[in-house]
Amino acid sequence: MHFRGVEMTETLIQEADKAFSKQVSDQVARITSELNRMEQLLSAGQVNQGVLTEFRDAVNRVRSTGWQVQNWLEGDPRDLQVLLIEERIRVTTRLAVHLTAELGASADPFVGLGSLKEAVHKLDGVLSPKA
Repeated sequence: MHFRGVEMTETLIQEADKAFSKQVSDQVARITSELNRMEQLLSAGQVNQGVLTEFRDAVNRVRSTGWQVQNWLEGDPRDLQVLLIEERIRVTTRLAVHLTAELGASADPFVGLGSLKEAVHKLDGVLSPKA
């Protein structure tokens, strides 16, 4: 009887996994369609610049995550979380290089530099080898 219970549990887990996969796939298809319509709307140029920036950032994050998930699904042997973290490292490195050049070329004061310095200090603490 115990074996049958384990078998039923595994069957339920597989069914739940299939249902979740279908839900995610359906949502990706729906959003893809909406993004295609959004492209047409954006072409009119009638959008708030701040909203557009937030939209583009969100799309870039989803695109990047989608790329890493696709690589994983196509057989990359590394853990998905490792791939996602490595992508964030790549993006952060690129951003830091660009920000360094821009800040170095400007004498203007910028809002948020204190928070940035604190975050970089915390990151440096994690990156520094433990003594």
